[in-house]
Amino acid sequence: MDPADEPRKTHAVARPRIGGLALFVAWLVAGLVCGQPAVLWVGGSLLFALGFCDDLVRVNSYRKLQVQVLAALLTWAMGLRLESLPTLSGAPLELPWFLSLPLTLFWLVGWTNAMNLIDGIDGLATGLVMTGMAFLTGILPQGGLLAWGVAGAAAGFFGFNFPRARMFLGDGGAYLSGYLFAAFSLTAAHGRGVPFLVTVLCVPLLDTGYAFLRRISRGHPVLRGDAEHVHHQLRALGLNGPAVTTALIGVTALSGWFAWRSVGSGGSGWPEFLTVLGLGGSGIWWLAGRQNQGGVDQNNSARPTSSSVAGSETVSNSST
Repeated sequence: MDPADEPRKTHAVARPRIGGLALFVAWLVAGLVCGQPAVLWVGGSLLFALGFCDDLVRVNSYRKLQVQVLAALLTWAMGLRLESLPTLSGAPLELPWFLSLPLTLFWLVGWTNAMNLIDGIDGLATGLVMTGMAFLTGILPQGGLLAWGVAGAAAGFFGFNFPRARMFLGDGGAYLSGYLFAAFSLTAAHGRGVPFLVTVLCVPLLDTGYAFLRRISRGHPVLRGDAEHVHHQLRALGLNGPAVTTALIGVTALSGWFAWRSVGSGGSGWPEFLTVLGLGGSGIWWLAGRQNQGGVDQNNSARPTSSSVAGSETVSNSST
């Protein structure tokens, strides 16, 4: 259970935080039906186990990072790696192993944590998995049947996770979904999955990047949680939880459409990514400026001011 024991949590009573177990079981079934490489079984199971243990007993942040790097190393060693990137001209740029290794580790570990960071308000991470996986099927081999299975599992869980949430995805579900996003994208031909995924999932990408820059600039530990993510900033402007979740899923659908257009036209995907990056970055910068100018207490901006609101939304147990 996730108790309401921190200022940045807004649920009034304890909620189960092991909903990722449902996503994990559904992924196992989809993998058995559709078939998937051994590397995905290994990496996905290891990272879910890590997150699930953290949901139960709490794991040190640096220990979690070590296991995440281990899972990424195993993924690279078993042959699923970033070996090429599309250029602006569309031709792939082949990567030597000494670039492939660190870029693959950064890609896998980065997305694993990005989905955990964005899992801070009811329904948001689950909605992004549902929407992002559906778009990702457009560039995967054999129609992305396994990604459709994960999207369907997220859709099934969404009804339990949308405000008011009856259950949280937890770190287990967030780690698993982040890893699967990153790993699935590496199966796309000629590295096309990289610009495609960063365009579709611009919300967690920009939110994570801003969180790290914010904490580094203030001299705070980068793994320490705060209440200044994009969903907290939107809450501070007066939007309620369902409106924030719906708006950010809508942004993901729009950015996914941009990425889909790039695939349909045979482009590299980078122009669409740069467009979305510029627009999204400007939006987050504006939101942060509004908070600073308004004198909002950023450590408590997401906390409701009345008990009636506190009972209507929840913030999940994201450890970062």
